[in-house]
Amino acid sequence: MTTDVDYTKYWGLQTLPFDNVPDPRFYVPCTQHDTAYQWLSYGIQTRKGMLLLTGDIGCGKTLLSRRLIGGLSPAQYDIALVANPALSPSELLDEVLSQFGLDPVRSKARRLQQLNERLQLNAQRGISSVLIVDEAQAIERVKGFEELRLLTNFQLNDRYLLTVVLIGQPELRHRVANIPQLNQRIAVRAHLGPFTAEETTSYMKARMGIATHRTDVFTKEAVAAIYEQTQGIGRLINALCDQCLFAGSLENMVEIDDRLVQRVGQCR
Repeated sequence: MTTDVDYTKYWGLQTLPFDNVPDPRFYVPCTQHDTAYQWLSYGIQTRKGMLLLTGDIGCGKTLLSRRLIGGLSPAQYDIALVANPALSPSELLDEVLSQFGLDPVRSKARRLQQLNERLQLNAQRGISSVLIVDEAQAIERVKGFEELRLLTNFQLNDRYLLTVVLIGQPELRHRVANIPQLNQRIAVRAHLGPFTAEETTSYMKARMGIATHRTDVFTKEAVAAIYEQTQGIGRLINALCDQCLFAGSLENMVEIDDRLVQRVGQCR
C-alpha cells in the first residue's frame, strides 16, 4: 500500500480531474447546460434587463456562470460579479459598485449617480454592462431584490444600460415569484437539474480526458455505481470520483471498479 497523498502520478494525470472548484476548463457540455448557456448568452447579447438561472444544489450553476463570463470579451463587456450577496440592501449596493471598480460613497444618490455615469460611458463606448449575482437566494431582504430591480431602470430609449443575472438555488424562483414587480422584469429563465445516467458517463469521461489520455480508469460498472450513489449531482460525482481515485492509489489498483466505489461510498 502506498502512502503518497498525490494520486495524480499514480494514475498518470496532469491535474486533478474532479476538484470541486468552478474551473471553466472542466465545463462539460450537455443538453440542459448548453441550453441554459445559450439562453443566458442570448439575454446578455440582446441587453435584456434581468435574467434568472436556478439549479439544484451541486448541479453546476457556478461553473456555468464562470464559463459564461469567460465567453464574454472584455473589449465588449464590463462585468461585475457579486459572489456573496448575503448583505444588507445598502451593503449590496456598495458591493455592486466595488465590483465595477467604483469607490462607494456615503450618499445613496451619489452612489447611483456614479453607477449611472459608468453605465452611460460604457454605452457610449459600445460596451455592455453585466452584473452577475451568484447565490442570489442568500439576499437577506426583499429590499435587496428591489435595489437590484431598480438598477435596471438605468435605460436608454431603446435598451437597458445594465443586464442583471440572478443565479441561485430553486428557492430563488419562489422568492422572485413573490415579488411581482421583479418577476415581471425577468426576460430569460433557465434551470439546471442533475445529470442523467448517460450524461454522468459523458461527464466523467470528459473530465478524465482533460487530465489524461487514459480511458480505462473507471470501469462501466464503476460509472453505474457512481451514478446510483450520486443521482447525477455534479458536486457529489466529483467528490466520490476524487475519493475513489485516492483510495485506488492507496490500494495499488489498476482500475476503479464498482466494488471500490461501494466501499468508498459507504464511508462517506
